[in-house]
Amino acid sequence: MRLISVLLFIFSAVLAQGVAAQVRIYCCDDAKGRKVCGDFLPPACQGRAYEERDNLGFVSKKVEAPLTEEQQARRDAEMAKKEEAKKKAGEERRRTIALLSTYSSEKDINSARDRALAEIDKNLKQAQQRLEEANKKKQKLDGDKEFYKGKPLPDQVRAEVRDNEKEIKAQQGTVDAKLKEMEEVRGRFAEEKKRYLELTGKKSTEATPAVPATAPAPAALPEAAPAAQPPAAAAKPAAKK
Repeated sequence: MRLISVLLFIFSAVLAQGVAAQVRIYCCDDAKGRKVCGDFLPPACQGRAYEERDNLGFVSKKVEAPLTEEQQARRDAEMAKKEEAKKKAGEERRRTIALLSTYSSEKDINSARDRALAEIDKNLKQAQQRLEEANKKKQKLDGDKEFYKGKPLPDQVRAEVRDNEKEIKAQQGTVDAKLKEMEEVRGRFAEEKKRYLELTGKKSTEATPAVPATAPAPAALPEAAPAAQPPAAAAKPAAKK
């Protein structure tokens, strides 16, 4: 009987401690700056920052006040900025890994650049040849238009002129695009080469062109040709005696 009483006492004490441990107190500063607390979140704490305390009065949790639209927009912008920076760092890391795994020397980079430029140059020459042919045809068509000057152009000639103008425009656009692409390839490989040398600590094996100490003297201008002399007057025949 005594044992049962002791066990009941212990169980009651443990239960009481468990209930006490679950007690929560909510506190906040109201609109007038006064501390407001309660077993449940007081109405004055609605929409405000508050603290959650345990039965001993220690802060166990802090809850921030809901953000205004402006604050939320600012936080979203900051998070987007951090995410963008993280994305760029990841891309830079992948680019570095790809660079070091693709090339083993500066020579490899130069070879890859030359292959890329050769392919573009091949397409460029084809476009230049077509452009030259189109310009030659234009000269012929210009002659045809001159022949029909003052007269209506035949439908066939008019169609050929229209098609020729389109062809010249298209091929000139291709030539310009290929020239621009070549410049971009040179710039991209120059940047990759620079980054490769920085990452590996290697020195460039390409010779740096020597810079002359003094500027070269300007080439001498050709001497002016002597002014043409008027032809000498023909000698008069001697008078007969």
